[in-house]
Amino acid sequence: MMDMKRYHPFSIIFDLANFVKNFAILVFFAVVNVGSDSGIARMGQILFLVSLVLSIIASVMKWLTRKYAVDEFAFHLKTGIFEKTERTVYFDKIQNVRRNTSFLHKLFGMTSITFETGTSGMNSNVKFDVLKRSEANRLETLVKEFIQPGDATTESEDETAPMIGDRIVHFTPTRKDTIKASFTSFSFLIILAIGVSLFSKLDKLYDVENYLGGWFVSVLTSAWIIAGFIVGLLVLAVTVGVIWTFVKYGNYEIASDGERIYISKGVLDETTFSIAKKRVQAVEITQSFMKRIFGLAEVKLISAGDLGDGEDEVSSLYPFLPVKRAYAMIAELLPDYQVVPDAERLPRQSLMARLIKPYWFWGIVTILLAYFRPEVFKLHIGWAIVSITFLVLLILSRVLGYWNTSYAVKGRFIQLSQGTFEKTTFLTRRDKIIEISVKRTKLQQWFGLATIGLINRAKPLRHETLPDMPIKEAQQFVKWYAERTKNVQLK
Repeated sequence: MMDMKRYHPFSIIFDLANFVKNFAILVFFAVVNVGSDSGIARMGQILFLVSLVLSIIASVMKWLTRKYAVDEFAFHLKTGIFEKTERTVYFDKIQNVRRNTSFLHKLFGMTSITFETGTSGMNSNVKFDVLKRSEANRLETLVKEFIQPGDATTESEDETAPMIGDRIVHFTPTRKDTIKASFTSFSFLIILAIGVSLFSKLDKLYDVENYLGGWFVSVLTSAWIIAGFIVGLLVLAVTVGVIWTFVKYGNYEIASDGERIYISKGVLDETTFSIAKKRVQAVEITQSFMKRIFGLAEVKLISAGDLGDGEDEVSSLYPFLPVKRAYAMIAELLPDYQVVPDAERLPRQSLMARLIKPYWFWGIVTILLAYFRPEVFKLHIGWAIVSITFLVLLILSRVLGYWNTSYAVKGRFIQLSQGTFEKTTFLTRRDKIIEISVKRTKLQQWFGLATIGLINRAKPLRHETLPDMPIKEAQQFVKWYAERTKNVQLK
């Protein structure tokens, strides 16, 4: 029988730290009211102590009953206090590997590692919350050595020779990149939000506004003081924004070897994500309105692994890459993926179909405005102005949506670009698509158009559609996907 061993005992400490973090308000209330004779304070302290004791007991019981073992093929896990559960997770099911080293992990020389599978459910992933770094390295090495190049089903022309050698570092942000990222992400506004929040809380406690009323009046009468205050606030906001961006995206590195892509980031909390190149289902390039102004883009790797709540950024390449550098990096990391810059634009009948499509929401809003007739800007016809403005904005959004839409079907790849103020480009391979569809509304039939759809493996499944494509191109899309069966090889 295989020898099972318990998880690291420091997991108890980390569970208690999570308890304190999750119930910070209760902890603060209990500490502040020590020695108070208030009945509510005593109840709060008793509730805190009972919760703390129960948390300690649960953490110890969980540590005593959780065990794991690893061989050359799989993880073997045992869990459960009252109901025992045993499961085996084979290495070939693992899609991605993610590490997170928080500040608390660093204090004890520990790390956490998660092996993400392509299955669903609470127990789909194999997660070690607290491990020695040497043990985490050992487990990750076992998984990587087992997973060999090649997919279960791949097109024959996908076969490439693996690289030999150490990792290649493709990108590390410079100071200029960090400053540009702080402006693009609006992180400099954090200091303003914190300042407003602190002022409102202090005002409730000490009536600061009345206390400083005379000071505010004297400040407002001096243009020099106002100018100096604004400049100082902007310098402080920008400085804090740059520091915030550095803490969040500092030590960022994008690297790869012949088989995997590695993304690491963070100063206080370090996060490392790695994915086998063959596991990448698609590539998504996103440009917000501000990023388009600065010529930046964010590239995400779509995979079938489960990243967990709030971990979408983990699979993202640096969110503030220059557009040309982003396109070049995609080709470097995934030689089989190349962005087509001169993609096909939709015909003019597509724009006409979009413009004459019913504006149902605008109609409902207009009916409500006409019924209540609110005086906007103290004008009797203000409601009509609002209705017309809303219609103009809707028309403008449809025009921008048409202008930003393009597509390309080249070889084994398909590229879809669309959006209004934010533009998204989706790039995937034919062998990664599991289902396609072609749909037509009555309006599209009149204009000779259709909406194509495709589905990729992800969690949840990734659905992409491109409306108002010419019907002939949609039919070619179906034929293009049908040719997939000619090139598939079973390994």
